[in-house]
Amino acid sequence: MIDRPPLMGGWFQGVENLARLSSLSVDEYLTDPVGNLIRANQALGVDCMIHPIVPNERGQVRVGHVLDADRTQYEPESLKEDAEAISDSEDDVLASLDMAQIERGYRESLTRWMQIMDDMVLIPTFWESVPNFMMYGHYGYEAYLMAIALYPASVGRLYWRSAVEARARNAVLVRLIRELDLPPILFTGHDICNNAGPMCSMDFLREHYFPQERFALQPLVEAGIRVVRHCDGNVMPMIDDCIAVGYSGFQGFQYECGVDPFSIAQRKDMNGERHLFFAGLNVTRTLPFGTVNDVREEIEYVLDYTDGGAGLFFFTSSSIGPEVPLKNVRYAYKYVANREYRQENTSPGFREWPWKTRHEESEPNNSMQATPNGAPDG
Repeated sequence: MIDRPPLMGGWFQGVENLARLSSLSVDEYLTDPVGNLIRANQALGVDCMIHPIVPNERGQVRVGHVLDADRTQYEPESLKEDAEAISDSEDDVLASLDMAQIERGYRESLTRWMQIMDDMVLIPTFWESVPNFMMYGHYGYEAYLMAIALYPASVGRLYWRSAVEARARNAVLVRLIRELDLPPILFTGHDICNNAGPMCSMDFLREHYFPQERFALQPLVEAGIRVVRHCDGNVMPMIDDCIAVGYSGFQGFQYECGVDPFSIAQRKDMNGERHLFFAGLNVTRTLPFGTVNDVREEIEYVLDYTDGGAGLFFFTSSSIGPEVPLKNVRYAYKYVANREYRQENTSPGFREWPWKTRHEESEPNNSMQATPNGAPDG
Protein backbone atom coordinates (compact mmCIF):
# COMPACT_ATOMS: atom_id res chain seq x y z
CA MET A 1 0.00 0.00 0.00
CA ILE A 2 1.22 3.52 -0.75
CA ASP A 3 0.51 6.62 1.31
CA ARG A 4 0.15 8.51 -1.95
CA PRO A 5 2.11 8.94 -5.19
CA PRO A 6 4.89 11.55 -4.99
CA LEU A 7 3.98 14.80 -6.73
CA MET A 8 6.43 15.77 -9.46
CA GLY A 9 7.07 19.18 -10.99
CA GLY A 10 9.44 20.89 -13.36
CA TRP A 11 7.56 21.42 -16.63
CA PHE A 12 5.31 24.38 -15.86
CA GLN A 13 5.17 27.34 -18.24
CA GLY A 14 3.52 30.69 -17.97
CA VAL A 15 4.94 33.26 -15.60
CA GLU A 16 1.47 34.65 -14.97
CA ASN A 17 0.25 31.37 -13.47
CA LEU A 18 3.53 30.76 -11.68
CA ALA A 19 3.36 34.25 -10.16
CA ARG A 20 -0.16 33.60 -8.89
CA LEU A 21 0.95 30.33 -7.33
CA SER A 22 3.78 32.24 -5.65
CA SER A 23 1.38 34.95 -4.41
CA LEU A 24 3.41 37.53 -6.31
CA SER A 25 2.80 40.04 -9.05
CA VAL A 26 4.36 39.14 -12.40
CA ASP A 27 6.93 41.89 -11.97
CA GLU A 28 7.85 40.57 -8.52
CA TYR A 29 8.06 37.02 -9.88
CA LEU A 30 10.42 38.05 -12.67
CA THR A 31 12.96 39.49 -10.23
CA ASP A 32 13.93 35.89 -9.37
CA PRO A 33 12.48 33.41 -11.90
CA VAL A 34 14.39 30.42 -10.54
CA GLY A 35 13.68 30.99 -6.85
CA ASN A 36 10.05 31.85 -7.49
CA LEU A 37 9.61 28.79 -9.73
CA ILE A 38 10.58 26.72 -6.71
CA ARG A 39 8.18 28.72 -4.55
CA ALA A 40 5.35 28.06 -7.03
CA ASN A 41 6.02 24.31 -7.03
CA GLN A 42 6.15 24.27 -3.25
CA ALA A 43 2.74 25.93 -3.22
CA LEU A 44 1.44 22.94 -5.21
CA GLY A 45 2.92 20.55 -2.65
CA VAL A 46 5.46 19.15 -5.11
CA ASP A 47 7.77 16.51 -3.62
CA CYS A 48 10.31 16.13 -6.42
CA MET A 49 11.32 17.80 -9.65
CA ILE A 50 13.11 16.90 -12.81
CA HIS A 51 15.56 19.55 -14.02
CA PRO A 52 13.03 22.31 -14.62
CA ILE A 53 12.09 24.60 -17.45
CA VAL A 54 12.52 28.18 -16.18
CA PRO A 55 10.31 30.72 -18.00
CA ASN A 56 11.68 34.20 -17.48
CA GLU A 57 9.49 36.56 -19.51
CA ARG A 58 5.82 37.29 -20.00
CA GLY A 59 3.96 35.08 -22.45
CA GLN A 60 6.94 32.79 -22.89
CA VAL A 61 6.16 29.42 -24.43
CA ARG A 62 8.69 26.62 -24.75
CA VAL A 63 8.91 26.19 -28.50
CA GLY A 64 11.19 23.97 -30.53
CA HIS A 65 11.09 24.02 -34.28
CA VAL A 66 13.33 22.83 -37.09
CA LEU A 67 13.02 24.50 -40.48
CA ASP A 68 14.69 22.76 -43.38
CA ALA A 69 14.79 26.14 -45.10
CA ASP A 70 17.41 27.16 -42.53
CA ARG A 71 19.55 24.09 -43.25
CA THR A 72 19.86 24.02 -47.02
CA GLN A 73 23.63 23.55 -46.76
CA TYR A 74 23.06 19.93 -45.70
CA GLU A 75 22.38 16.96 -47.99
CA PRO A 76 22.10 13.27 -47.12
CA GLU A 77 25.71 12.98 -48.17
CA SER A 78 26.66 15.39 -45.40
CA LEU A 79 25.88 12.70 -42.83
CA LYS A 80 27.79 10.10 -44.85
CA GLU A 81 30.85 12.34 -45.02
CA ASP A 82 30.70 13.09 -41.30
CA ALA A 83 30.41 9.38 -40.53
CA GLU A 84 33.41 8.54 -42.69
CA ALA A 85 35.51 11.01 -40.70
CA ILE A 86 34.92 9.12 -37.41
CA SER A 87 37.76 7.02 -36.08
CA ASP A 88 37.16 3.33 -35.36
CA SER A 89 38.77 3.75 -31.94
CA GLU A 90 36.68 4.54 -28.86
CA ASP A 91 39.78 6.13 -27.35
CA ASP A 92 40.02 8.51 -30.29
CA VAL A 93 36.36 9.44 -29.92
CA LEU A 94 36.76 10.07 -26.20
CA ALA A 95 39.94 12.09 -26.71
CA SER A 96 37.78 14.99 -27.84
CA LEU A 97 35.99 15.06 -24.46
CA ASP A 98 37.36 16.75 -21.35
CA MET A 99 35.97 14.28 -18.85
CA ALA A 100 37.25 16.23 -15.87
CA GLN A 101 35.41 19.31 -17.07
CA ILE A 102 32.29 17.25 -17.76
CA GLU A 103 32.37 15.90 -14.20
CA ARG A 104 32.84 19.40 -12.77
CA GLY A 105 29.92 20.67 -14.82
CA TYR A 106 27.63 17.87 -13.73
CA ARG A 107 28.64 18.24 -10.09
CA GLU A 108 28.04 22.00 -10.12
CA SER A 109 24.67 21.61 -11.83
CA LEU A 110 23.44 18.86 -9.53
CA THR A 111 24.57 20.51 -6.30
CA ARG A 112 23.20 23.89 -7.41
CA TRP A 113 19.74 22.48 -8.12
CA MET A 114 19.76 20.41 -4.94
CA GLN A 115 20.39 23.59 -2.94
CA ILE A 116 17.81 25.63 -4.86
CA MET A 117 15.10 22.97 -4.52
CA ASP A 118 15.33 23.05 -0.74
CA ASP A 119 13.09 20.27 0.62
CA MET A 120 12.12 18.94 -2.83
CA VAL A 121 14.07 16.02 -4.29
CA LEU A 122 15.95 16.42 -7.56
CA ILE A 123 15.42 13.73 -10.21
CA PRO A 124 18.53 13.81 -12.46
CA THR A 125 17.57 14.64 -16.04
CA PHE A 126 20.14 14.40 -18.82
CA TRP A 127 19.13 14.22 -22.47
CA GLU A 128 22.75 13.58 -23.50
CA SER A 129 22.67 10.21 -21.71
CA VAL A 130 21.49 8.53 -24.92
CA PRO A 131 22.79 8.57 -28.51
CA ASN A 132 21.64 11.59 -30.43
CA PHE A 133 18.65 10.50 -32.49
CA MET A 134 17.53 14.08 -32.91
CA MET A 135 20.23 14.97 -35.42
CA TYR A 136 17.44 16.49 -37.47
CA GLY A 137 17.99 19.51 -35.25
CA HIS A 138 21.39 19.93 -36.91
CA TYR A 139 20.99 18.55 -40.43
CA GLY A 140 17.28 19.20 -40.91
CA TYR A 141 14.57 16.59 -41.36
CA GLU A 142 14.98 16.11 -45.10
CA ALA A 143 18.71 15.45 -45.13
CA TYR A 144 18.55 13.32 -41.97
CA LEU A 145 15.64 11.10 -42.96
CA MET A 146 16.93 10.69 -46.50
CA ALA A 147 20.31 9.65 -45.10
CA ILE A 148 18.55 7.02 -42.97
CA ALA A 149 17.04 5.64 -46.19
CA LEU A 150 20.14 5.96 -48.39
CA TYR A 151 23.04 5.49 -45.97
CA PRO A 152 21.71 3.66 -42.90
CA ALA A 153 25.12 2.31 -41.87
CA SER A 154 26.57 5.82 -41.95
CA VAL A 155 23.82 7.16 -39.71
CA GLY A 156 24.41 4.16 -37.44
CA ARG A 157 28.07 5.12 -37.23
CA LEU A 158 27.08 8.59 -36.07
CA TYR A 159 24.92 6.97 -33.38
CA TRP A 160 27.90 4.83 -32.35
CA ARG A 161 30.11 7.87 -31.77
CA SER A 162 27.34 9.56 -29.80
CA ALA A 163 26.82 6.39 -27.75
CA VAL A 164 30.51 6.13 -26.87
CA GLU A 165 30.39 9.70 -25.57
CA ALA A 166 27.09 9.14 -23.72
CA ARG A 167 28.38 5.99 -22.07
CA ALA A 168 31.40 7.85 -20.69
CA ARG A 169 29.19 10.63 -19.35
CA ASN A 170 26.84 8.09 -17.77
CA ALA A 171 29.74 6.47 -15.90
CA VAL A 172 30.40 9.90 -14.38
CA LEU A 173 26.73 10.29 -13.49
CA VAL A 174 26.69 6.92 -11.72
CA ARG A 175 29.47 8.13 -9.41
CA LEU A 176 27.81 11.48 -8.75
CA ILE A 177 24.34 10.06 -8.11
CA ARG A 178 25.85 7.80 -5.46
CA GLU A 179 28.15 10.43 -3.99
CA LEU A 180 25.43 13.08 -3.73
CA ASP A 181 22.88 10.58 -2.40
CA LEU A 182 20.42 11.32 -5.19
CA PRO A 183 17.56 8.95 -5.99
CA PRO A 184 18.79 6.09 -8.20
CA ILE A 185 16.69 7.35 -11.10
CA LEU A 186 17.64 9.13 -14.31
CA PHE A 187 15.23 10.68 -16.81
CA THR A 188 16.24 10.79 -20.48
CA GLY A 189 15.23 9.73 -24.01
CA HIS A 190 15.02 11.43 -27.40
CA ASP A 191 11.95 12.07 -29.54
CA ILE A 192 11.79 9.24 -32.09
CA CYS A 193 8.03 9.21 -32.68
CA ASN A 194 5.46 11.57 -34.07
CA ASN A 195 1.72 11.19 -33.54
CA ALA A 196 1.56 8.23 -35.94
CA GLY A 197 4.58 6.32 -34.64
CA PRO A 198 8.35 6.17 -35.23
CA MET A 199 9.76 8.57 -37.82
CA CYS A 200 11.69 5.74 -39.46
CA SER A 201 11.35 1.98 -39.76
CA MET A 202 11.59 -0.21 -36.70
CA ASP A 203 14.01 -2.42 -38.65
CA PHE A 204 16.40 0.53 -38.94
CA LEU A 205 16.06 1.39 -35.27
CA ARG A 206 16.63 -2.22 -34.20
CA GLU A 207 19.75 -2.53 -36.31
CA HIS A 208 21.31 0.88 -35.82
CA TYR A 209 19.86 2.87 -32.91
CA PHE A 210 18.65 0.63 -30.10
CA PRO A 211 21.92 -1.37 -29.79
CA GLN A 212 23.81 1.89 -29.34
CA GLU A 213 21.25 3.17 -26.86
CA ARG A 214 21.67 -0.01 -24.82
CA PHE A 215 25.47 0.37 -24.95
CA ALA A 216 25.21 3.99 -23.74
CA LEU A 217 22.85 3.21 -20.85
CA GLN A 218 24.71 0.12 -19.65
CA PRO A 219 26.69 1.87 -16.85
CA LEU A 220 23.44 3.20 -15.36
CA VAL A 221 21.53 -0.06 -15.71
CA GLU A 222 24.34 -2.16 -14.23
CA ALA A 223 24.57 0.27 -11.30
CA GLY A 224 20.91 -0.31 -10.48
CA ILE A 225 19.81 3.16 -11.55
CA ARG A 226 16.26 3.17 -12.93
CA VAL A 227 16.24 4.88 -16.32
CA VAL A 228 12.91 6.49 -17.25
CA ARG A 229 12.18 7.23 -20.89
CA HIS A 230 10.50 10.37 -22.17
CA CYS A 231 7.59 9.39 -24.45
CA ASP A 232 6.18 11.85 -26.97
CA GLY A 233 3.93 10.67 -29.79
CA ASN A 234 2.77 7.12 -30.43
CA VAL A 235 5.53 5.12 -28.76
CA MET A 236 3.64 1.81 -28.69
CA PRO A 237 5.59 0.14 -31.54
CA MET A 238 8.87 0.50 -29.63
CA ILE A 239 7.92 -0.14 -25.99
CA ASP A 240 9.35 -3.66 -25.94
CA ASP A 241 12.54 -2.42 -27.58
CA CYS A 242 12.89 0.28 -24.93
CA ILE A 243 12.57 -2.33 -22.20
CA ALA A 244 15.21 -4.50 -23.90
CA VAL A 245 17.51 -1.47 -24.07
CA GLY A 246 17.32 -1.13 -20.28
CA TYR A 247 14.57 1.35 -19.52
CA SER A 248 12.57 0.57 -16.43
CA GLY A 249 10.12 3.46 -16.55
CA PHE A 250 8.22 5.74 -18.90
CA GLN A 251 7.12 9.39 -18.84
CA GLY A 252 4.06 10.58 -20.77
CA PHE A 253 1.65 9.89 -22.34
CA GLN A 254 -0.11 11.24 -25.43
CA TYR A 255 -3.22 9.13 -25.04
CA GLU A 256 -4.73 10.90 -28.05
CA CYS A 257 -2.09 9.21 -30.24
CA GLY A 258 -3.25 5.73 -29.33
CA VAL A 259 -0.85 5.05 -26.46
CA ASP A 260 -2.22 2.24 -24.28
CA PRO A 261 -0.80 2.71 -20.76
CA PHE A 262 -2.54 -0.43 -19.48
CA SER A 263 -0.55 -2.51 -21.98
CA ILE A 264 2.70 -0.79 -20.96
CA ALA A 265 1.95 -1.31 -17.26
CA GLN A 266 1.45 -5.05 -17.79
CA ARG A 267 5.05 -5.39 -18.92
CA LYS A 268 7.98 -5.74 -16.53
CA ASP A 269 11.50 -4.38 -16.83
CA MET A 270 14.59 -6.51 -17.54
CA ASN A 271 14.75 -7.50 -13.86
CA GLY A 272 11.10 -8.49 -13.66
CA GLU A 273 10.20 -5.33 -11.74
CA ARG A 274 7.19 -3.06 -12.17
CA HIS A 275 7.91 -0.01 -14.30
CA LEU A 276 8.05 3.50 -12.90
CA PHE A 277 5.65 6.01 -14.43
CA PHE A 278 6.14 9.77 -14.55
CA ALA A 279 2.60 10.24 -15.72
CA GLY A 280 -0.73 11.82 -15.16
CA LEU A 281 -2.44 14.62 -16.93
CA ASN A 282 -2.70 15.17 -20.65
CA VAL A 283 -1.56 18.70 -21.53
CA THR A 284 -3.13 18.91 -25.01
CA ARG A 285 -6.74 18.12 -24.04
CA THR A 286 -7.63 17.59 -20.40
CA LEU A 287 -5.64 20.28 -18.61
CA PRO A 288 -6.22 23.19 -21.01
CA PHE A 289 -9.75 22.38 -22.18
CA GLY A 290 -11.27 20.19 -19.50
CA THR A 291 -13.24 20.84 -16.34
CA VAL A 292 -12.16 19.77 -12.87
CA ASN A 293 -14.39 16.72 -13.38
CA ASP A 294 -12.36 15.81 -16.47
CA VAL A 295 -9.18 16.28 -14.44
CA ARG A 296 -10.44 14.00 -11.67
CA GLU A 297 -11.52 11.33 -14.16
CA GLU A 298 -8.10 11.36 -15.79
CA ILE A 299 -6.33 11.04 -12.44
CA GLU A 300 -8.46 8.00 -11.65
CA TYR A 301 -7.57 6.59 -15.08
CA VAL A 302 -3.87 6.93 -14.27
CA LEU A 303 -4.36 5.31 -10.87
CA ASP A 304 -6.19 2.44 -12.57
CA TYR A 305 -3.38 1.61 -14.98
CA THR A 306 -0.78 1.86 -12.20
CA ASP A 307 -2.77 -0.42 -9.86
CA GLY A 308 -3.63 2.35 -7.44
CA GLY A 309 -0.49 4.44 -7.92
CA ALA A 310 2.24 1.80 -7.54
CA GLY A 311 5.42 3.11 -9.15
CA LEU A 312 3.67 6.36 -10.05
CA PHE A 313 5.21 9.82 -9.84
CA PHE A 314 2.26 12.13 -10.51
CA PHE A 315 3.25 14.37 -13.39
CA THR A 316 2.05 15.61 -16.77
CA SER A 317 2.38 14.27 -20.31
CA SER A 318 4.56 17.26 -21.25
CA SER A 319 4.90 20.94 -20.40
CA ILE A 320 1.96 22.72 -18.80
CA GLY A 321 1.31 25.64 -21.14
CA PRO A 322 0.48 29.20 -20.11
CA GLU A 323 -3.03 28.72 -21.51
CA VAL A 324 -3.89 26.07 -18.90
CA PRO A 325 -6.42 27.25 -16.30
CA LEU A 326 -4.61 27.41 -12.99
CA LYS A 327 -7.64 26.00 -11.17
CA ASN A 328 -7.17 22.70 -13.05
CA VAL A 329 -3.54 22.43 -11.97
CA ARG A 330 -4.30 23.31 -8.36
CA TYR A 331 -7.19 20.87 -8.26
CA ALA A 332 -5.10 18.03 -9.72
CA TYR A 333 -2.24 18.28 -7.24
CA LYS A 334 -4.59 18.75 -4.30
CA TYR A 335 -6.74 15.80 -5.35
CA VAL A 336 -3.78 13.43 -5.63
CA ALA A 337 -2.36 14.64 -2.31
CA ASN A 338 -5.62 14.25 -0.39
CA ARG A 339 -7.20 11.22 -2.02
CA GLU A 340 -7.47 8.05 0.08
CA TYR A 341 -5.36 5.15 -1.16
CA ARG A 342 -6.35 1.58 -0.39
CA GLN A 343 -4.24 -1.52 -0.12
CA GLU A 344 -6.33 -3.67 -2.44
CA ASN A 345 -6.18 -3.20 -6.18
CA THR A 346 -9.57 -1.96 -7.34
CA SER A 347 -8.54 -1.41 -10.96
CA PRO A 348 -11.22 -2.49 -13.45
CA GLY A 349 -8.54 -3.47 -15.98
CA PHE A 350 -8.32 -1.85 -19.39
CA ARG A 351 -10.64 1.04 -20.10
CA GLU A 352 -10.65 3.86 -22.62
CA TRP A 353 -9.06 7.21 -21.92
CA PRO A 354 -11.86 9.24 -20.24
CA TRP A 355 -11.46 12.25 -22.54
CA LYS A 356 -12.14 10.02 -25.54
CA THR A 357 -15.31 8.58 -24.05
CA ARG A 358 -16.60 11.86 -22.58
CA HIS A 359 -15.80 14.11 -25.51
CA GLU A 360 -16.00 11.66 -28.43
CA GLU A 361 -12.56 12.61 -29.75
CA SER A 362 -13.74 16.12 -30.62
CA GLU A 363 -10.83 18.42 -31.32
CA PRO A 364 -10.59 21.71 -29.39
CA ASN A 365 -11.82 24.52 -31.59
CA ASN A 366 -10.48 28.04 -31.83
CA SER A 367 -12.90 29.48 -29.32
CA MET A 368 -11.89 26.86 -26.78
CA GLN A 369 -8.25 27.68 -27.36
CA ALA A 370 -8.92 31.33 -26.70
CA THR A 371 -10.77 30.68 -23.43
CA PRO A 372 -10.08 27.16 -22.12
CA ASN A 373 -13.26 25.60 -20.67
CA GLY A 374 -14.93 29.00 -20.84
CA ALA A 375 -14.06 30.01 -17.29
CA PRO A 376 -11.52 32.15 -15.45
CA ASP A 377 -8.41 30.20 -14.52
CA GLY A 378 -8.37 31.02 -10.85
